Formats: sequence, structure tokens, C-alpha cells
Amino acid sequence: MTGILYGIGVGPGDPEMLTLRAVRAIKEADVICLPRPEKEKCRAYQIALPVVPELRYKKIISYDFEMTTDEEVLAAKHKDFYQKYRQLLLDGYNLAFLTIGDPTIYSTFGYILKLAKTDGIEIEIISGITSFCGTAAACGLVISEKNENIHILSGQEKLDDVMLQMPGTKIIMKSGKNLAEIKEKLMELEAQGKISVNAVIDCGMETEQIFTSAMTIPEDSKYMLTIIVKEK
Repeated sequence: MTGILYGIGVGPGDPEMLTLRAVRAIKEADVICLPRPEKEKCRAYQIALPVVPELRYKKIISYDFEMTTDEEVLAAKHKDFYQKYRQLLLDGYNLAFLTIGDPTIYSTFGYILKLAKTDGIEIEIISGITSFCGTAAACGLVISEKNENIHILSGQEKLDDVMLQMPGTKIIMKSGKNLAEIKEKLMELEAQGKISVNAVIDCGMETEQIFTSAMTIPEDSKYMLTIIVKEK
């Protein structure tokens, strides 16, 4: 019998946001998989460690997922990482892949899941609190009410005025190198009184920063930044 591959969301940053189900699965897993070469530098590992101290003594397989837009290079990296623990799964060991936020949203686990499915591996996804839900809570916001739509936008794509003015709430993730351009567009709409902007860096962590306007968002915020845009 093959093992089970668990995709476990550890939430946005605060260890107390881990679900009981996530804690149990991490404790019971035979092997822990991390998308970083060193566990001490892996956010998902550091988030889970205070709640599951047993992690220190677990067998860990880690890999450095260097950021790249080259699809062939990325596919090769995912395949290489999967091959590191494929045989363990086939031999019946249960593996837990830790990811910040939720495994179903912009997560490396999604690529690994597809590869495991081709081998007929049993997969179980354990949801975590998303960065945008954590951001909304930190800012004291309600993401949607009544019949409001919610749009999750990738900041890696060019966001035009039409997208930013879609009816409902816009959640912008993965801004990266496009942050300065996104910020400028948001500031224009904010100045026109059309939107309100809130954002959080490092949600739930000791380094958490909360911003209540587009203007105050620092342009060097390349990672762990979530922006919520509300209509006025």
C-alpha cells in the first residue's frame, strides 16, 4: 500500500492559526517536505515549529524553488523535487508537504500534487487560513457582504484600470516587481474616491506591518504582501 501525500496549509504566519487537523497530520507524518533548502529559513517550518516541536526530530526533505518565469525550468525543478520522495510514498510512508497560507492558492504543492496523481498516490489537502483572510482580520475588514464579488488577482500580471475597478473586492497577491506600478494605479483611484486600500506585510508574524492606504505601502515589499481593494 502506498503512503499518503498531505498538502498542509500552516496559515499566514501566526502559529496559533494552525488548525488542529494540520497539527495532527504533521505529528503523524513520517517525512516532512519543505520548499526551501534550509528548514531554518523556511517560513512554513518556522510557523509550525512552536506548535509542533516534534518537527525538529522528523526526517525532512527540502528543495530550493528558485523563482523563475521559465516554465521548462520550473517544471524540471518540480519533477526533481518530487523524485526525491516518490519512492518513499510508493514504499508506504506518509509525507507532509508544508506550505504557508492554503495549499490550494498559489502554492508549490499544486505542481507536486499533479505529479503524485500520475502515480496513483493518495492525496489529502488540509486547508490553512489564507493570507487574504488573515490580512482582512488584521485590518478589521469584511472582505465581502451580501452579493459582493471577490476577485483574486495575481500582481505578476499587468493589472489595468478595468481589472482594478471590477465590481466587488479585489485581492492582489504576488505583486513582486510590479508593485510600484500597481501602487501608482491604486493611488490614482484612491485619490478619485473610488476605492479604499488596505495591505499587510508578514501577516501574523512579529514583523507584521499594516497599511491603510496605497500611498503608505513601501515599494520594496517584494514578498508576503497582500493588498485588499474595496469599492467606496
